[in-house]
Amino acid sequence: MIHIPNPNHDPALNLAAEEYILTSSGIRDRVLFFYINDPSVIIGRHQNTADEIDTDLVRANGISIVRRSSGGGAVYHDRGNLNYSLITPGDPKAAADFSTLLEPILEALHELGIPAELTGRNDLTLNGKKFSGNAYYHNRSGSVVHGTLLFDSDLGMLTKVLRPDPEKLSSKGIRSVRSRVCCLGEILPEIRDTEALQAAILDHFLRNYEVKIRDFSEKDMEQIRALADNRYRNNTWTYGESPAYSLRKTFRRTSGRIDFRAEIRDGMLLSTRFFGDYFTSGDIEALEEALSGKEWTPETITAVLAGAGWDECFPDFSRDEFIEAVFSSPGYA
Repeated sequence: MIHIPNPNHDPALNLAAEEYILTSSGIRDRVLFFYINDPSVIIGRHQNTADEIDTDLVRANGISIVRRSSGGGAVYHDRGNLNYSLITPGDPKAAADFSTLLEPILEALHELGIPAELTGRNDLTLNGKKFSGNAYYHNRSGSVVHGTLLFDSDLGMLTKVLRPDPEKLSSKGIRSVRSRVCCLGEILPEIRDTEALQAAILDHFLRNYEVKIRDFSEKDMEQIRALADNRYRNNTWTYGESPAYSLRKTFRRTSGRIDFRAEIRDGMLLSTRFFGDYFTSGDIEALEEALSGKEWTPETITAVLAGAGWDECFPDFSRDEFIEAVFSSPGYA
């Protein structure tokens, strides 16, 4: 395993560094990478940015908005939040098994005296309250699992800037974001700040794994800065397009919430988007492109889905279920 020290607090730069390690660094060993961001909202890969946050409040407070490459939901970061990333070059088809991927982090937390549990699909909790959310992505270079550890984050600001799905909270019997989260600083008085928490977790890895320390070179940093500018500071990437739609259907599966939107006119599917906090191993953009411009009939759409990788995109949602849902009732906005 390799650990790369990282003093940067710029969320765009840190997400770019994470991607660079996986795709362009030439590293073939597993990498442990930490980052502590300045105040920012990190949007999931498939989410509609405008739906997830209070944009006016975010801008008024100078909070950055950055979209990451993994699925899942929006999260608030500040200097009271430690982010960890376990980057594994190799098999691009590896399954997103959080129970396996997060085992080293859980071991470190248990050693610190935190009886953390993995609950739901991707949360770490303590006494029923969430202090860590995790996400996953992969490409042809390998995989990344990354997550948050709330230490003494500003929960008041977190509550204000995020707009959680009311249906999701209701299904869990929870009235607000604030009521379902906690900070580790409340139970770790011997750890003074987020940097000290990072040091404690790193110490666990150094004692229990064979870890080599490697620094970024100036050439590495040049490429990371270019990637940050071209992707993670790019408004097209951050905000994307939210086209007009005449049909909207939402579904909840074990992989997450799927928000299907389509513009249908004169019997033709002109454009479509699959928003949501779901995790997927498929190429959503290719699926959306394949559907656009097709005749809006069950027969045509079924044929398109069969050849456009639907089963890879949504393995827990059959094509027949989707077709029945979108054609059985209007659902027009």
